[in-house]
Amino acid sequence: MSIYNALNIARTGLQVTEVSLNTKTQNIAASGADAYKKQYHVTSDLPYLDKGGVGMTTSSLGTVNPTGTQIGMGVQTVGIYRDFTQGEHQNTGNPLDVLIDGEGFFSVTLPNGQQGFSRLGALQKNANGEIVMPKTGYVVQPGITIPTNATNIEINPDGQVYVTTADNQNPQLAGQFQIATFANPSGLKAYGDSTFVETPASGAPDIGIPNTVRRGAIKHGWREGSNVNAVEEMTDLIRIEKTYDMITKSLKTIESMLSSLLQVR
Repeated sequence: MSIYNALNIARTGLQVTEVSLNTKTQNIAASGADAYKKQYHVTSDLPYLDKGGVGMTTSSLGTVNPTGTQIGMGVQTVGIYRDFTQGEHQNTGNPLDVLIDGEGFFSVTLPNGQQGFSRLGALQKNANGEIVMPKTGYVVQPGITIPTNATNIEINPDGQVYVTTADNQNPQLAGQFQIATFANPSGLKAYGDSTFVETPASGAPDIGIPNTVRRGAIKHGWREGSNVNAVEEMTDLIRIEKTYDMITKSLKTIESMLSSLLQVR
């Protein structure tokens, strides 16, 4: 039984290592993506097979087994969570580039009517002048429309959007950004296109004005880069490679022992 159990342990080790490899590869591939948040792979050991309980009485004198015999069954993936710490600040000067300096997400309406949340700040205008997300065109809530004849856009740290037009050089308020925060942002579910949706683990969004309690300020003309540390990821890749190599060597040893056992039988 022990040799076959060792084989199963090695199998679980390979599975966990493959998940780690996928996680690190995703981080490296997305290291240049705007507002990308690095992922961490969390693992733990599986339940143990108890072959002799620790603490059991071993004699009439009241002596006890100090260690017991517990045989491991392998390892498992517990979860993959995101680190929502701030990414690097990139100064672009573009009139619709905005960065959330601190906690929070922009809110958008997804095609299925669900509310989505994103930190992607390379915003655009659609044909109606509404401020939308790049690629998807999801409208940033609660909805801000830039006049077609606007000549200048200014966005203050509180998220207020002021525009001047060819007809009026006095700044006029065009709209107000809002920011959503969560009790547990790591509990958000990735939707794709740098967008997340709430789950029971994240809790409901708390939506309010930027630059208030627990909500980051808006930096106009800036974009948030990823928070991936490339050196750290490459170091982890080397560690994963060595772990994978050790497990495959264990499999070769197990295979050799099984072969010897079958010959005896």
